[in-house]
Formats: sequence, C-alpha cells, structure tokens
Amino acid sequence: MNKAGFSLFSLVIALLIGLSSCKPKEVATATTTMEDDGPALLIFPGTDTVYKGEFEYVYQKNNGGWDEAKAHTPEQFQEYLDLYINFKRKVLEAEANGLHETESFKTEFNGYRKQLAQPYLVDKNVQKELIQEAYDRGNMVVSASHILVMVGPDASPADSLKAFNKITNLRDSIVSGGQDFNDIAKRNSEDPSAKSNAGDLGYFSVFDMVYPFESGAYNTPKGEVSQPVRTSFGYHLIKVKDKMENPGKKTSAHLIVRVGAQYSAKTEAEAKARIDELHKELKNGADWREMVRKFSDDPNTNERGGDLGNGRLIPEMENVKRQLGEGEISEPFQTAFGFHIMKVTEIEKRKTFEEAEPEIKSRIARDPRSTLSKSRLIDRIKRDNNFQRNDENLAKFAQYIIDEGQDGMYLKGFWRPNDSTAGPLYPLPIYTIGSGDNMTTGTIKDFVDDYVATRKGLNGATVELATNNFADKFIEKEVLAFEEKQLPKKYREYRELLKEYRDGILLFTLTEEKVWRKAVEDTTGLQAYYDSNKDQFTAGERVVVDEYITDNRDVIDEVEGMLKAGRSEEEITSEINKVSSLRLTVRQQSYERGKSQLIDPMFSESAGYISPVNVYSNNRFRIFVLKEKLPAGQKSFEDAKSEAITQYQNYLEKEWLKELEERYPVSVQDNVFDQLFK
Repeated sequence: MNKAGFSLFSLVIALLIGLSSCKPKEVATATTTMEDDGPALLIFPGTDTVYKGEFEYVYQKNNGGWDEAKAHTPEQFQEYLDLYINFKRKVLEAEANGLHETESFKTEFNGYRKQLAQPYLVDKNVQKELIQEAYDRGNMVVSASHILVMVGPDASPADSLKAFNKITNLRDSIVSGGQDFNDIAKRNSEDPSAKSNAGDLGYFSVFDMVYPFESGAYNTPKGEVSQPVRTSFGYHLIKVKDKMENPGKKTSAHLIVRVGAQYSAKTEAEAKARIDELHKELKNGADWREMVRKFSDDPNTNERGGDLGNGRLIPEMENVKRQLGEGEISEPFQTAFGFHIMKVTEIEKRKTFEEAEPEIKSRIARDPRSTLSKSRLIDRIKRDNNFQRNDENLAKFAQYIIDEGQDGMYLKGFWRPNDSTAGPLYPLPIYTIGSGDNMTTGTIKDFVDDYVATRKGLNGATVELATNNFADKFIEKEVLAFEEKQLPKKYREYRELLKEYRDGILLFTLTEEKVWRKAVEDTTGLQAYYDSNKDQFTAGERVVVDEYITDNRDVIDEVEGMLKAGRSEEEITSEINKVSSLRLTVRQQSYERGKSQLIDPMFSESAGYISPVNVYSNNRFRIFVLKEKLPAGQKSFEDAKSEAITQYQNYLEKEWLKELEERYPVSVQDNVFDQLFK
C-alpha cells in the first residue's frame, strides 16, 4: 500500500475511535530507545494496562501535536479518554475472540508491517546525498556517445576480465593512439545502433540513463572519454560532447514528411522540397496546428498538433529540441523516419529543491541507485550486530553440489539437493548476527529453502560463483529481516504505528461483524427497529420521478421525443440501449419539497409531467418524468431503509458498548490523569 493508503487507513482507525482528525508524525531520523511510559493511567483488570506516556503519545498525534496538546483542558483530555476506553475495549474483545490469531489477520497485518518498515530500512545520510546529487545533476543536460562491450552482470570473473581488457584497449587506441571515437564505435561497439549513429545518445539528464552510466557521463569533463564504466549491460566508454544548463522540461511537437509509395513524397528529393516549402509557410505565419493537421505524415499526432510530450526522443530529435526556445520552430532536419520540423510548445521551469525533493525521493526509491542506501544500511547492521559469515561451510555446500554431478556448473532454477545425502550439511551455520537471546543463525537448510522458494537461476555459472552469489542475496535479505525485528525497540514512531495498524485491523474486523454488516444483513432486526421507531422516519410532501440520464445530446433529444409520443420506459431503454447498455440510464428517485429548486416546480404539476432537458455536471443531460405525489407523513420501510440502517447501526453500537463496559471494567488513575502533559 502506498502513502495515501496509509493515511486513509489511519483515518479509518481515527473514525472508529471517534476522533476528528489524524496528523501523522514524520519518521524519526535518529535512533531512539524504548521510552519509559511512566505510571499506569488505565487498568483493565486481568487484561490490559495503558500507561501515561502511551496515552499522551496517541492523544498528541491526533490532536495537533505535543505543543498544542499541552495547552488543552482536563475536559478535552476526558472527552478523548472516554473514546479511547471504548476503543481499547473493542480491541480486547477482538483479542478474546482470537481474531489476532487468524490467518487472514496475520496476512493482512504482515503486509502492512512490511510497508511500514520500509522508510526505516534505508540509510538516511546516503538518501539525502542521492537526493541532492540528483537535483544538482538535473540542473544540467549532457550530450554523449558511447561504446559498449557486452558482458552480463553475473558473468564469470574470466568473462568479465576479457570484456574489461577489450574496452581498455579500445580506450587506449582513442586516448593514446589518436583514433576517432566515432570510427571505433561503428566498428567495435556491441550496441547494434552504433553502426548507424556512432553510439550517439543525444542529450539526457538525471534518471534518463542507468545510474552508473549517468555518473560516468556527469563525472567526465566535456570533450573527454571516460574510464570504463560497468553497468548491467557491460562495459562502456562515454565521450562527453556537450554539457549545458537545463532550461527546464520541454514539451515538443513535430511535423513530418515521410518518403514512400503511400505518401505524397515518393522520393527523398520530393520530401526535402515539401518540408522546405512547409517550413517557409510556417516562417511566414501559417498556423502550426492547421499545417500539422493537413500535411504531417504522423497519424498518431497530427490531430494533436504533432504533440510528442516532454519525454526523451531519439537522439537526432533530442539534439534539435535542446536548441529551441519556447515557441520556436526548427530548421528542417532528417532522421531515419523522414524529414521533420520541430516546435517547442512549452518549457516547464526548474523547480526549487524543496519543490522537487518529494518527486526525486520517490524516483530514487524506484531507481537502482537506491541499492547504495540499502548496501550502506546492511553494512552498518552487520557492523553493529556482530555479524559473522561462515565461508567454510558454504564451500562444503558448493563441493556437495559438484560431487552430485553438476560438472562444475550450476543449474538454472530447478536444482534442489538430495535431502538424504545433503542432510548432514543442513544444520551448518552460514551466518550469525546479534548476541545472546537476540542472536539469529542462518543455516544451509535456510539457504536451500530460500533458493527453492525463489526459483533463482544463474545459467552457466560455476558452482562456487553461483553459491556465493545466491548466499550474498540470501544473507542481505536475512540481515534486513533481523533489523526489521529491532525497529520497535529503536523507534517510538514505528512501534506506535505498528500497534495502531494491528489494533485498527482488529477493530475494523470486529466492528464490521458486530455493527456494520449486521445492520445490513439482520433484516428481521432492522424491521423490528423500524417498527419500534416509526416516528423517527417521517418526511414532508414528496414527488416520485423517473430520471432519464445520458451524456449524449442526441440521445436525450431522442428520449424526449419518445416520451412525448407516449412510449414506455421499457420501450425507450430497449430502443436506445440496443447498441450499448451504457447509452441511457433510468432511475427512480423521491424528492421532498424544499430540498431542490429544480424539482420544487413539479409539485404543482400532475402525474405524467415531462420536464425540459436539464444540463448538469460536465455536459450530462437528464429529463424528469413525474410518477406520483406523496403527502407528508411517515415513510414506508422501503423508503426509510437506508436511514434506518444508519440508525440501527448506531443502536447496535451503543448496545455493544454496554456489553463491553460490563465485560471489561476499567480503573482510571485520577492522580495520573491530573499529570497528563506535565
């Protein structure tokens, strides 16, 4: 669930408790220890105790923060305390019913727990550095070309070294040997496009390339060739051709003349002459959108003024776009697609750091550079918690695989050891972390189970390489899981959030069963409640109307004609909706006099009256047909049903709270209450 989902869930909990607002506190950036929550404030004999600090924390979070809460009166504290007591009783009842032990609860809660932990499982200092770096890089755009020697991320050391030596020799031939970068790229780069574009990538900015490549480009001075840069694709040489200030995100459009038998221009010469003529017309003041609509050979954009959006384009077009100011049109130019004229239609100014920070933070979380923060965090967790890795036992395990007949190679995702022969290895530890009662040990068996569950594979790798590779990933996951278990002890905010979500799920589940769903499904009880409280369900004078609704003007005009011709509702809907059932909606509604200026004039009309067409809400159309007029008086059960359900829910809630009050008596420590926020 995303942050918006968390906020909504917190609001649901707040509403269940009876609060008016919920203002989540920012995640702490510094480690805190488990605070002393002070003396007991509420004692539920034999079931639970609420301490002063616990109540104060919940109160201030939902009432404007600590400073504001300190200024509140005892009456405000008491009002909230009464609501909180009811909340606690419901949670205690849910626990007594074993709801916290059900598989559905565990699954839902664990999902929330994982999400809540994520903001704490990053290195804050690295994250800040990455955000600042991304913002600073975004102030500049880079034009570059590259040469690629491909090698996979999981290649053997020998294959990686071979690729590295090749890219190093290519760099030496350019930097020391004086050979042309473009020629080397065309002849040697393993990027297929290099043969035609010499590795040209056009202009790009932050997040446009994978992070190592981006760093290589930004860290290389203009006019120079980078050192070899390793990415998931292989090794690159990057030649930085230009660096310029980023004027802001540009939205562009184009007009294109294509060449071919199906187009007006049959040859390149005809296309060139045509684009030059169109360019001349545009320079003389011709309307851009009209020219694009009439003459552009791009059917995907010619009805939208040639709009290309604000994303990156192919290098040739990106290079042209970067040179244009807002409203400017380019000289004609050619790409593999045809002859173009470009126009920059809008330039979005660069945001301030404060404005851009939330978006950058979100993009980093989805970007591979986030692994830097994760790696730093894992290193710190290992260092702080006496992490020990047992490579000797891993080597024994790797040797077992070789002995089982894998010919020194690792199978791709379908391997599993023979339990009868590998069994003696299973208890061997491959890591330990923590100490004393807080120590966690990962064994060969844990490693094997993780491998089988995730179905990992590493095609063609040696047993030793694959085993170490998978062990690294397994241990990283285990180290983060260890840290996650420590979070409630370290961060008050996390501990309280976790408790809030746990109690909220229990409260929601039980309230749905005892109140919300029961009020809807218990038809006998609902009818009895209505019969006992009929005087609460009254209404003034009413009209009942049929509403014919559509978002099509032609449809509503057709409906109006059919109504005036005396056609029935069934005939009209059958005729109108024979193409699509979504063309016309008909619903019956009742309106009370004085509640709608649009409907009130109908009280002086007779049954069968047909209103004029009414236009409302984003060009939707409707016609009202008066069915009957009802005098003031008591509503029928059907008319009062939705209102009765709401009142019945309130009744069930009150009765339930009376039962809980008897089942879970509470003792309020007045001397502690008097010291709240002091």
